[in-house]
Amino acid sequence: MDLMTLAPKDDTLVVDVKHPVTDEPLPKDDGKPMTITVYLPHSAQYKTVVHENTNKRLQKLAKGKKGNTFTASELEEMTLDLVVKTTKDWNVQVDGKSPKFSEAAARELYNKLPWLKDQITDAQNDFEAYLGN
Repeated sequence: MDLMTLAPKDDTLVVDVKHPVTDEPLPKDDGKPMTITVYLPHSAQYKTVVHENTNKRLQKLAKGKKGNTFTASELEEMTLDLVVKTTKDWNVQVDGKSPKFSEAAARELYNKLPWLKDQITDAQNDFEAYLGN
């Protein structure tokens, strides 16, 4: 077997939004499925966000004893930031409308719907989903 057959085929993945309890795909009112396109961990876009967050942590540690701890809320914000900044686009329905994707809109939606943020994180970490097998 050639190892390159196990290389990711794309830098992005289209995630079908599913009901958090039933796991059924969620359609918009027009019947089309809701989807969110995200960058995957091997992509340059994803790595840039990880590096930014890591650099912030390292800079804080370098400041000395008073600045070397992280609060749970800071770590939670960095996790949210990773999901927001690695979301490329979406086709969702919110309050009866199809909002245009923006980082601000994504941050608001992921804050209000933590199960959705978890679906995105799970999809980004599912190697089987993006190896094309």
